[in-house]
Amino acid sequence: MSDSRKPITPVKPKSMEIIYIYPCPYCDREVPQLAPFQPAMAQCDACGRAFPIVPVEESSVRFMKIMLANGRAAVDPDFL
Repeated sequence: MSDSRKPITPVKPKSMEIIYIYPCPYCDREVPQLAPFQPAMAQCDACGRAFPIVPVEESSVRFMKIMLANGRAAVDPDFL
């Protein structure tokens, strides 16, 4: 294994995902869910109980991804 002392160039994002936060109806813990497009059950990592969640509109998520070039357009230009 070679031990290179050369600094590593920062990596730019390749793509993005949108996470929605759902409050657990039992303990109020914020439960993150990866853009659910269909009705589903979420499970709270704090109390362990499952609860139904309302899906999000797929076209809205697609719009956000297009507007931000799938995350590439959100890169801080002052950092580049």
